Amino acid sequence: MIKIVDLYVGKATLLGVVGVWVSLTMLMSMFLFLDQLSSLDSGAGLLDVFYYVALRSVDASYVVFPVSALLGAMIGVGGLAAGNELVSFRTAGVSRLRLSGSVLGAVLMLTLGVMAVAEWVLPVAEEQARNLKETRLSVSSAGSGGRGMWIRDGNDFISIDRTVVYTGALEEEVTLLNVVQYSFDGDQQLKTIERATEARHDGNKWVLESTTGLTIEDSGVVRETRDEVPWGVSFEPGLLATAVIRPQYMSIRAISEQISYLRQNGLDIRAYNSELWTKALFPIAVLALVLAGMPFLFGSARTHSFGLRIFIGMSLGGVFMIVSKAMQNFSDAYALPAFVGTALPSLVLTVVVIVILRRSV
Repeated sequence: MIKIVDLYVGKATLLGVVGVWVSLTMLMSMFLFLDQLSSLDSGAGLLDVFYYVALRSVDASYVVFPVSALLGAMIGVGGLAAGNELVSFRTAGVSRLRLSGSVLGAVLMLTLGVMAVAEWVLPVAEEQARNLKETRLSVSSAGSGGRGMWIRDGNDFISIDRTVVYTGALEEEVTLLNVVQYSFDGDQQLKTIERATEARHDGNKWVLESTTGLTIEDSGVVRETRDEVPWGVSFEPGLLATAVIRPQYMSIRAISEQISYLRQNGLDIRAYNSELWTKALFPIAVLALVLAGMPFLFGSARTHSFGLRIFIGMSLGGVFMIVSKAMQNFSDAYALPAFVGTALPSLVLTVVVIVILRRSV
């Protein structure tokens, strides 16, 4: 049953988290706005820049939320500690675990809301921001909508059904699946149709694999199949950088569909599987991070300064995020279950903090 102490501590937590979250999001958006001012030189309007920044701020708010939750909870609850209110609660018989549970309950409410935004709002906002970037804020010729993509290269029109992100040895690699190229002559007459199951860039040139070509001649249509053929297009992979939908910008449902497609075709799913578990276990990671800061808020306010407690908690949060990312990369590199690399740091940290809190219940 929720008691007055839960509501009181929860309110202080919510005010702290929301305040820090809004501040960090606005700071990230300001940096993004300053970076996009150069787009005005290419003919874009100021309203276009504002709209683009507003769309990208959805992703910014999602990225900064875990740190905002930790720092906001420590600031909000730290205000109670500075006024010796936490000491009064403990004197009245409320345990440190109970107070921590009140904090986590408030944070969980916000976390579920952030997850809902990431599932339904973020993918749409990122798609619109990507298209706005390509059509109004730059001069590139690649555009995308939903899953597919169209590119114009001279007199050629290229349809790409799917783009797949792989985690390569050195960097992220993008492969194009189910590519169809329609080539026209100077009179806008269709001359050839080239269909390939896959297109990849080997560092020097594009290569099409498992191709089927149709050449339209006066005498009829000539069909030719080849295992591999150089792809003579003029654009480089960098052109597709902003048009490719990265896993972190996809919803859980879209990632699940992509994983299902990749499995059916025997393709690498590690990048998508890792992001799927990262999104699914997002609440656990946030709660573990907030819980890690709780031991530094209890006790007498004269033992350590409040600033030192914040510094220690933020340092612990930074280490936790580094270790979590390292564990994900480790599990990907050694083909371990993605669940292990994503959940293990949060579970270990939660157990350790609970043991520490129980020592002085």
